[in-house]
Amino acid sequence: MIVALLSIIAGLTAATYARTRYAAESLVMMMIDRSHAGISDVAGTLPSILSIDGLKSVDSEIRILESRRVIEDTLSALDPVTLFPEIARPRLFGLLPADSPQDQLEKAIDKFKRRLQVEQQSASNIVRLSFSHEDPDLAADTVNALADAYLKRRRAIFDVPRSPFLASELARHSDQLKSIEGQIQALKSEYDIVDLVQESLLAANQVDSIVQRRRQTQERQAALLAEVAAAKKRLAALPERVFDFKEQSNQTQNDDDRNVLLRLELERDRLASQFLPDYPPLQELERKIRTVRQSMKGGDKPVFSTTREVRNPSIPFLNNHLLTLEIEQDAVARQLDELNRQHTVAVEKVGRLRKAESELRDLERTRGVMEDIYRDYAQRTEAARAEEEAAKVRFSNVRVVQPAVAPATGTSMAPSFIIAGLVGGILLGGAAGVLATWLRQVYILPHEIERDLAVPAIASFSDTDGELVSPGAQQELIHLAAQLRDHGLDDQPMALIQFVTANDGDGDAIVARGLALEFAKGRGLRTLVIDLCGDGTGQLAAINAGADDKTDGEAAGETDSGTGERLPTIEPQGTGDLEALPSAVPLLWVSRQATGSALGSLRTPIAQSRQMLERLNQRFDIILILSPPIGNSHLARRLSPMVDANILIARAEHTRAPVAARMRDSILASGGDIVGLVLTGRHFHIPQVIYRWL
Repeated sequence: MIVALLSIIAGLTAATYARTRYAAESLVMMMIDRSHAGISDVAGTLPSILSIDGLKSVDSEIRILESRRVIEDTLSALDPVTLFPEIARPRLFGLLPADSPQDQLEKAIDKFKRRLQVEQQSASNIVRLSFSHEDPDLAADTVNALADAYLKRRRAIFDVPRSPFLASELARHSDQLKSIEGQIQALKSEYDIVDLVQESLLAANQVDSIVQRRRQTQERQAALLAEVAAAKKRLAALPERVFDFKEQSNQTQNDDDRNVLLRLELERDRLASQFLPDYPPLQELERKIRTVRQSMKGGDKPVFSTTREVRNPSIPFLNNHLLTLEIEQDAVARQLDELNRQHTVAVEKVGRLRKAESELRDLERTRGVMEDIYRDYAQRTEAARAEEEAAKVRFSNVRVVQPAVAPATGTSMAPSFIIAGLVGGILLGGAAGVLATWLRQVYILPHEIERDLAVPAIASFSDTDGELVSPGAQQELIHLAAQLRDHGLDDQPMALIQFVTANDGDGDAIVARGLALEFAKGRGLRTLVIDLCGDGTGQLAAINAGADDKTDGEAAGETDSGTGERLPTIEPQGTGDLEALPSAVPLLWVSRQATGSALGSLRTPIAQSRQMLERLNQRFDIILILSPPIGNSHLARRLSPMVDANILIARAEHTRAPVAARMRDSILASGGDIVGLVLTGRHFHIPQVIYRWL
């Protein structure tokens, strides 16, 4: 696939650089004698003879057309970077900065000359202009711009301008007129003037109105002073108090004795008509009547006396009136101050308007004179320009017969490059695929292992770069654990399992950790991981990091055994014994410093190592042993006959077939049993269906 893609990319790259170029053409006719110069012979007296020597002038016109000045004028009209974008790019694959503007112009001129073709058509006075470019519209615009630049350059060579002085004078008087207009606008903005006549009239009316209001206010102020003085004089002459009346009375307010007596007598008469005289309520009423009468006869009631004096009512009225007059007097004084201020502002505005009127009249007078001069120069300039243009049209002997248009078709090698890249990619890709398959010595599919090594592939994983946490990896772990527990020796499930690998980093540690978690958490088995490749701290840290947030009781409740047993730390009881530490996962232990124990030492007798494994087998349900690569140490071959089963670990696209075969033969030669092979690091670069053909 890589070879095919490289071939296709090469073809596409070549097609990308092989752009289609469109050639736009234009025809220019060079007229020499009087008849071809555009002078009509109405009377028929002038001869219409074509000069043969005049044809040599066409070559001179071609040299003018191909001159550097004409090309520069054309590029200035089209922008060299737009016409040739590559001249503005960094040089040497971006290592050097882009050329300076002058260098870019030089390169653009060279490229323009290479793409430009100027040919005289078969010894005639017709010249063909042709320019090729990737953009057809830009090619046509370039040819037309070249023709225009040539005509302008030729006109500048042969024409004698007669209106530059008038144009310069017209521009100078135009600038002066604009300056005066600016001064007038600035003056109006400075004095805040819209219409000077209206502003002056309004200012005079405002001054007159303020003077009249100020007089009225002064009259009111004098009247208020007189009223205040009269009010104060009368208020001083009035007495402060006036006697009203005096009275005495012995009447007691709220005296209800007679009313109470009347109610009691009425009640007594009612009861006397209904009951005997000795009726207790009737006798009680009699006592109340006597008590009320005695109270009415008493002389201890107070005698009240009232004396009233009234203040003179004219004094509050005069005080209120005086206060009102004083407030109005203060208001009138402030109003008079405000009118004085307004009068001052209005007078100042009238003065400013008078000054502005004088300056504005001078500027308008100057503007009128300048407008007359400008109008005279404009008329003269236009008349001179019209005469010159008429002369140019009348005496021009070069005509564009055919303007350039955008060509519809162009030439390009891109389709050929693309077809060559596709055909070459198919052929080279197929050949490279056949050759790579024939020479391949690594495994990419599990059935290849079964075919070459005659060892069953019991599991395969694709995410061994990290922990096996994906749903597919978890299902594969469950399937692997079921195979190991369902097939045993003498109806006994496998308890001692060794992982054997040929190289470091083939994923044996990750597979062992995932299988240990499945046995401990998923099946509730007491599991021990013996790390003979290191000190065990890395395995313990990885297992603790992968443990979930469940408590020990919850995790134990999910196990098959239904028990929450968690053994204490296994301490070494003798020289060379194995020490194991519990992990964060219940029922899962990891060895510590197993390489320094008797099991990890090649000097330990085989019988002692076997006894040690038997003691560990009595305490744990599953023991997983991680041995060093078989090419680096003899320890895996030594332990292979002591364990119940050996699992070979091979990494897809990494472990070579001869190495895997040598690892298998070493285990079998040592007397060990191989339960199967686990393939790690699988990559699905192409659809899985195609893998069966590889």
